[in-house]
Amino acid sequence: MVYLKKSSFIFGTILLALVNVVVRSLGFIYRILLSRTIGAAAIGLYQMVFPFLMVVITIPTAGIPIAVSKLVAKEKSVHNREGIYKVLLLSLVLGGSISLGLSVAVSLRINFIVNNLLKNPNLYYPVLWTIPAISIISFSSILRGFFYGLKEMAPAATSQVLEQIFRIVFVLSYLYYKAPSNPIAAATIAIIGISIGEVFSLLYLVLRFNFKKIMEKTHYLNVHSNSTLEILNHVLFISVPITLSRLISVIMQTVNAILIPQRLQVAGYSSIAAIETFGKISGMAMPLLYLPFTVTTALVINIIPNISEQLAVNNWQDIEYKSNLALRITLLMAIPTTIVYVVFGNHLAELIYDQEDVGKYLALISYGTIFLCMQHILSGILHGMGKQIITTVNYLLGMIVQLYCTYFLIPNPKYGIYGFFIGFILSTFIIFALNLITLMRYIKITVPLTQALLKPLFASLLMIITMIYTYRIFFNISSSNGLSTIISSLVGGGVYVFLLLITKTFNLKNLIENIK
Repeated sequence: MVYLKKSSFIFGTILLALVNVVVRSLGFIYRILLSRTIGAAAIGLYQMVFPFLMVVITIPTAGIPIAVSKLVAKEKSVHNREGIYKVLLLSLVLGGSISLGLSVAVSLRINFIVNNLLKNPNLYYPVLWTIPAISIISFSSILRGFFYGLKEMAPAATSQVLEQIFRIVFVLSYLYYKAPSNPIAAATIAIIGISIGEVFSLLYLVLRFNFKKIMEKTHYLNVHSNSTLEILNHVLFISVPITLSRLISVIMQTVNAILIPQRLQVAGYSSIAAIETFGKISGMAMPLLYLPFTVTTALVINIIPNISEQLAVNNWQDIEYKSNLALRITLLMAIPTTIVYVVFGNHLAELIYDQEDVGKYLALISYGTIFLCMQHILSGILHGMGKQIITTVNYLLGMIVQLYCTYFLIPNPKYGIYGFFIGFILSTFIIFALNLITLMRYIKITVPLTQALLKPLFASLLMIITMIYTYRIFFNISSSNGLSTIISSLVGGGVYVFLLLITKTFNLKNLIENIK
């Protein structure tokens, strides 16, 4: 029985990782094309508005969809048709009311937001066009939660892919034909694209809403439903703590987005140079840095219900096994990624963005990659164990350190933008260390030093050496950075996997047997 559960964990993680790769790849390609099309200044304006939108939509979308998913699944398990309807309807009303209130608040206070919060009058129209996105995203998220609760994953997953596709097509097509020279206009079009993509996503979800199937009374029993007030209390009880946790995270990102350009100007940067520097870091280097999250997100999504399930039956042996397995998988991915970004960052940035100085920023900030990946999976394990409060406290402590460095180090001409890198790396390490210490209080961490650290490190070093020499050989032949980078990356990746297999760090036979 334990073997079956282990195999389902591995298989589920692989499936979720593949879905994440598709969605994240589309988003990543869009960021690359967008940055090349509208330039660093427009990307900087876009990146100043986008975190603000994320803060606003966090309130109606962070916790309510999860509450809908859990409660719909519960009502479906007892064949309660009326309960399913009540959960969905009340959640849509609640989410719609919150998003409507937020939309009105933004529209009435837009001048205050632009001039006093974001401190950039050029952001008036980009902020104005975030208003329709608030309600659309809220309804889409709730409907996705509804489909997850019914165990129908395809509609929710497809809607996310469609949202990315329609956003990319609209924004890039408009920019190609109109080619606005004004960075403000270009940033505004990128913001409008968010609403366009979400509209098509919402339409698809509504079309996939199978009214007939839900209405068939033969599939449901007459089960007593909770009152409206009781269901609303359940939704709020689940959603409020999750929303508060997510809101803290997004607010921290927004504060950084506002402070960095301001503090760079204090250090002597011009307004344009400060925005361009911020745009290169947040809009170009950071998306590359978070690319490994395609794997860690899949692990987190899969491990939370697995740990919760085993915790209910007091199966600590299985909890320890899956936790240690998740940590080992994360290290196998994080160690080579960190080394590649540090050593090969310039070539990757030149290939993707056609801007080599972005590679300098990537190489510096990527020293925190391994800590970032590990803190992500550690927080997922702790969430599965019901330790959300302590992970939130750990995260807050790390963010305080980052904000301190952003505010006090960046204005110092001795540090400048490097003050942000210092704060970022310190904060990721602190959160990782605190989460690890917390987890060790509850379970035994048995990650073998040789198997989980030394062998992947050895394979990664040989991989990067191979990549460097392969790059030089092909660059001398072709004089093309793009071709040389792609070939050397493929060869290096093959060498890494091969070394993992021959050193028995990665057992392909056991993996295939588990998937079967």
